Amino acid sequence: MKNWQRILCLVLCAVMLSGCGILGTPPAPTDENGVTYDPSVQESLPPDTDGVIDVGFDRLPVSEMQLYGQLFDPENKITLNLDMAASELEKMQKDYEDYRNKNSKSPIYRMANLTVTVTTKSGSTVYRIHEVGVRMKGNTSRTDFYNSHDGIYKYIHLKLSFQETFDDALYYGSGAKVWANEEQRNARKDRTFAALEQLEMRWNKCYDQTYLKESYAYALYRDEGVLAPMTNLCSFDWSGIHMGIYCLVEPVDKEFLRKRLPENETDGDLYKCAWPASFTNMDSIGVEDEDKSQFYTYDLKTNKKTSEHAALKNLINTLNSGTLTKEQLAKLVDIDNFLSYAAVSYFLGNPDDLRNNYNNFYLYFLPSSGKAIFIPYDYDRCLGVTYEWNPTGNGVTQDNPFSEELAAKDNNNGASQKNPLFLYSVVRGGFYVKEYAEVLKRVAGNKLLQSATFDQWFNRANALYARDVAPSKNLYNADGRQFAFSLADGIGGNLSFNTYITRKMATYNRCMTNLDQYLDYVRPEPIIYYIRGEFNGWSDQPQYAMKIKDGVASITLNFTKNAKFKVYNQMQNAWYGTNDISPDSTAEYTTTGNHDNIYLKPGKYLIEFDTQTKLITITPV
Repeated sequence: MKNWQRILCLVLCAVMLSGCGILGTPPAPTDENGVTYDPSVQESLPPDTDGVIDVGFDRLPVSEMQLYGQLFDPENKITLNLDMAASELEKMQKDYEDYRNKNSKSPIYRMANLTVTVTTKSGSTVYRIHEVGVRMKGNTSRTDFYNSHDGIYKYIHLKLSFQETFDDALYYGSGAKVWANEEQRNARKDRTFAALEQLEMRWNKCYDQTYLKESYAYALYRDEGVLAPMTNLCSFDWSGIHMGIYCLVEPVDKEFLRKRLPENETDGDLYKCAWPASFTNMDSIGVEDEDKSQFYTYDLKTNKKTSEHAALKNLINTLNSGTLTKEQLAKLVDIDNFLSYAAVSYFLGNPDDLRNNYNNFYLYFLPSSGKAIFIPYDYDRCLGVTYEWNPTGNGVTQDNPFSEELAAKDNNNGASQKNPLFLYSVVRGGFYVKEYAEVLKRVAGNKLLQSATFDQWFNRANALYARDVAPSKNLYNADGRQFAFSLADGIGGNLSFNTYITRKMATYNRCMTNLDQYLDYVRPEPIIYYIRGEFNGWSDQPQYAMKIKDGVASITLNFTKNAKFKVYNQMQNAWYGTNDISPDSTAEYTTTGNHDNIYLKPGKYLIEFDTQTKLITITPV
């Protein structure tokens, strides 16, 4: 076990949850400057006498980390009431329309007051947070949701900010908040609730009839030592409308890292990775800018002004060099983390994850080693949830853990794995197939993968929220679904947990009986670089494949007539031409400037491509 994992275990033992509730009382959290939370920092709010605790004004009855534990303890019932004026709802709807029209997503938070009731076995405590920022959350889930006639008429995912100052003139114009003094503004910028700067809220878009599978997935990851968000269900009212049951999700951000890693490991680059994050090219790395409609596959969330993305670029370059060794991979990736991440992912069967659709994960580089660790995210499609999308036709219950076949074939135009991280590690022919098989065995024995354990989770949630599940009005994107907890197979083909895990384990056991064929399999040397030109229709053909040795791809060709060509990297879909020719080239070449193609006279040539420097050397033979 790595040092950071040991420390993580200690932290999680102190603050995370078990079947018996919260364990221990950790020290008060500190902010990014090392300053301890100070309840004496007050905002200019009138004192309340109604027994409600005003966050930022009244002293909390427990520490922030204790409250964090209570908020995400599934033994507790959580009730949220978001009070948002009609004028703010109208602005939020217009924000959606304005940014949709420029193919973007609104980053603007609108104002609401939030009341959170935490009901433990000891009783209920009510917290009120004034002037909370609210905006839409998600990509494909964003939609119109409000008009003056119908009010709120659709479900949407939400993101709450406890630190929004509402004073950005670009977003709020003449309505921008004017702070009485800088001290009050700074207090708002430092405000947290339950040791959180933000909180995400997701409606049950895929109609998981148990409401639990995403939360359960993260619990399994955590139980196997993988960093994953804390979650909990909540009964949710929004501006006078009961919305039913939402899922609270802890954001993956700097605070998320600070709660789980040693202080010296919290300043690394954190990326939110979206489709198609297959580690095959560096065409889409950056910091998103919603106002400019700029979005990236690898979206940097920390060190936005200072990072040059060196660790990520090195990872992608080395994975695609064609000369990767087991030792090199171990220097790039925290292998223990990745094997656990990959094994848990297999049993969860999410077709929209890193392996199957190059999607839905965070990538973090540990500062001390530069190694990458993986954090799962957006797991509403797992454990047999197939509503509106079932690419395998079987809820991803028949996939082989060692196969290169993808579950989400329809999105990837074929079944072959393109992600070199998986190709070099855990699928047949990878460096770590044997170790991966051992981790799979360990995860297969986890009690969370037993129906009896899931049933216990379900019965607990059902007892707390069964009366709250139905909304108080017809919401247009509810699709006529029945609002009730159920352990049975659901609408849209959703499998029950028992059905899913029974089928999945049957497939897994069959694969493990044939384990030797995966351990003994020798993967052919990867063909990454080709010569493409007029003479082969600019396509990949075996006779024009370049062989790699010591980081240099090479091929000797005899041209009987003038040749126009480029070097092509089929993994990254990258082309290299006259702009990349090395000064050491001795062949005479010409170019017309037409896409930087290389033109050679008839003759025999040695063509070499340095996979690190990206320089082409051409030598007459």
